[in-house]
Parts: sequence; structure tokens; C-alpha cells
Amino acid sequence: MDYENIKFTHVLGASEIPKHIKDCLEEQPARSGMYNWIFVFKGEINTYRSITGKLHDYDIIQCNMSPVDMPMILQIRDELTRTGNTKTKLVINNDYVTECWGKWGIDPFYYDHVQRQGDMVFGTESHQVSNMIPGTFTIPHPTNTKMLKRLGSDVESDSIGFIFHWWAGETYLPHRTLERVKRKYGVKKSKIYAYKPNKDEMTHGQKLMWDDKIGMLDFPDFAEYIQGERCVYDPNPCHTYGRNGVELACWKRPVVGSDRVFSYKMLFPELCCDPYNFNATMDCFDIVFNQPDKLKEIMDRAYEKVEYFNYANSKKRFIDALKVCEGRGWNSWYLKQF
Repeated sequence: MDYENIKFTHVLGASEIPKHIKDCLEEQPARSGMYNWIFVFKGEINTYRSITGKLHDYDIIQCNMSPVDMPMILQIRDELTRTGNTKTKLVINNDYVTECWGKWGIDPFYYDHVQRQGDMVFGTESHQVSNMIPGTFTIPHPTNTKMLKRLGSDVESDSIGFIFHWWAGETYLPHRTLERVKRKYGVKKSKIYAYKPNKDEMTHGQKLMWDDKIGMLDFPDFAEYIQGERCVYDPNPCHTYGRNGVELACWKRPVVGSDRVFSYKMLFPELCCDPYNFNATMDCFDIVFNQPDKLKEIMDRAYEKVEYFNYANSKKRFIDALKVCEGRGWNSWYLKQF
């Protein structure tokens, strides 16, 4: 394989590319996350139906192991095998927190079978990877840090922004914590971002629980508003690499976060803790509101370390993993893993 000139496509198991994905790819600047691999390799996004019979046009076909795309992964492997195509390599990645796998209702034997179809398999953080088949790589998704660091904002809010995760749905303890923070540190408001009321476990109390509720935003709008918060709060209960941490480091926005999030532990170690430890959480907020010198040191360091996630470093990790897989024998090696 010519690693310097990879012909890359991300493939979806759909009849057409959904509007929300088209919108995501057209955003400028682009949000962090999986679709940045298309930009890293100057590649394409396609549906399976549009490229079936033409898989040999690509060096790398990448697929997300979402439940809806799993049958497509099997179809791609079948076509590669049936046509004798040894040029095109199938890269598959897990982009879902491990804590939610059981909610899919998918046989775990089937999930392992899907993983064994890859020529390269990766997850985005170590807890996910530890639960996947042997030989899975840990590769966080890339971020265009150069572009994000250029973004500024004129928004100034006397508030704390809480990041809601629909797949967790937790608001009870986060709201309780922020009410205490508001009283102790004289913050006027708490805002909930990326809010989906139908995913909120506190359906009977949500009308009174937040000063402002902000739903899903286009990324440029999110970038502008979140930079105006005095602090961001993300007690994520699940293990993830955490694109929010990467973005906030680029903007030098302090975040009190969960120690289950890879980017928070790496970039803001003094500001993250067990998401259910209230006293430790308040210690983190004390740094944000009462220790300006220490906070500046933390944010300056995060601003430098966030380059770990930039396009160049991410591309190198991806290609290094491909080279390991080439040495192992690509898919024939994964077929033997259990």
C-alpha cells in the first residue's frame, strides 16, 4: 500500500447520506469526531449501494460499527472475498460507549463476528478497546486544532454550561451540583447544552431544573456560545475519548469533567474526578473560581497538549496501525481472534 497517497472513503449502510451528516460535513469549522478522518485523508463519504461493485477504487474503506451498519460490514467483506480483492482494506471502528452496547439488543457473538471482518479494527479509548477483540487499536478521532484555535467569541455569560449526553440521560445530580455551585460562587445561571427532553430521565422535574435549555446546535453556533460560559461542567458517567474536551482546550475554556473521559484526564487532570463524588467536584470548581494562577497554568498546558489530537498526529497513529496490520496479515489475522 502507498501510505502517502491513500484513496479513502467512509461508507454508510444507507440508501442515501442523511441530511444531518451532510450538514455536519459542510460545517465550517468542522466539529471534532469520526468524520474528520475524511478530511485527514482528503477522502470521500459514500453509501454502500453507491460503491458496491467498485470497492477496488479505494485503498481504505472505513465503517462505523453502529448497529445499522453491521450488516453492511459483512456485505463488504463478502464482496472483497468473492471478487478476490486484496488491494482494498476494510477498517472498522467502534464509536459507541461500552456502557451502551447492551442497549442495542445485539447478540455479543454477532458483535465479535462483525469485528473479525476488519483488516484493521480500532476504538477511541482504552476501556472500549479492552472489551473488543484482541488486536484492536486505541485511536481517538481527529480534530482540526489549527482551525479551532482561531475561533473567538464576543459572547459573555454569567453562567455554567452543562453538557447533556442523550445516551446517558442524567440530569438529577448535575442539576443539584450546579445549584450548589451557583450559590457558593455567585454564578447567575446554569445552562444545559445538547438537550433532548425526551432523553431526560427527570421528565417530571425538567421544567424547573435549568435556567436555560439549549438543544442541538450547528457547530459554529455551539462554538460561539460555549466559549462565553464562565465554566463548562461535564460529569459524563460513561467512558469515551471526549471530543468536548479537545474543543474546550482549543478555546481555553475551563471544564470540570469526568475522570472517565480520556481527553479530560489527559488535558485537565486537576479539573476532573469521579462524576459521582460531590466533594471532589466542588474542589475542582474551587480551582476554577478561586485559584486563577493555577487555572491559567492548567489551561495553558491543555492548549499545548491538545495537539495530540491534531490531523497530523492522528494520521500518523492511523497509518502506524495499518502498518502493524499489514505485518500481521490483515483480515486473515483478525479471523483467528476470539
